[in-house]
Amino acid sequence: MRLSEEKIYRIAERLHDELSARGLLIYKDPVGSKPHATRGLRIRAIVDYITADLRIEDGIDNEVEKMLDSYQRTLRPSERDVLRRKHKEEIARRHNYEL
Repeated sequence: MRLSEEKIYRIAERLHDELSARGLLIYKDPVGSKPHATRGLRIRAIVDYITADLRIEDGIDNEVEKMLDSYQRTLRPSERDVLRRKHKEEIARRHNYEL
């Protein structure tokens, strides 16, 4: 994965706080719960979502690399980059994933 767990957590924390500050995060805290405890649960849910999304993209990247490795001839770096982009878009579309 391209991002460490710590970076993903910081992104999730900032996303949560920004959405909350703008009034775009709507949630109900369970009765009798502490505000900071539920904030942590919401951030964990965002972290899990981001992590799952990155895993999907990693899977697509792996599929693209296998496809590029299957070419009979050696590809120049510029050719490989163009084909990587093309195949990644194609595979992502097949998986209904938006890059």
